[in-house]
Amino acid sequence: MDYLLAAQQLEQEHTMSYVTIAERHGIAKGRQEGRQEGQAELLLNQIRRRFGPLSEAVTQRILTAKASQLETWSLNILDATELDDVFRG
Repeated sequence: MDYLLAAQQLEQEHTMSYVTIAERHGIAKGRQEGRQEGQAELLLNQIRRRFGPLSEAVTQRILTAKASQLETWSLNILDATELDDVFRG
């Protein structure tokens, strides 16, 4: 009896669940959104550290930016001497 229970448990643990293409797309999209949110938060922290507190408008601009903008701004901060320099290019 114990053997049957153990075998059944092993079988359930190793059963592969089917993931549809739509689900995979959703998972990939969720990961991308998560990375983008993380990039935005990192940029916000870097800007605050360098330039001090930010206005709500600047914060929202960063939080709603596209990934390509965040990447550009994240590179710009390395050479920026003032906040406006971050958002150039």
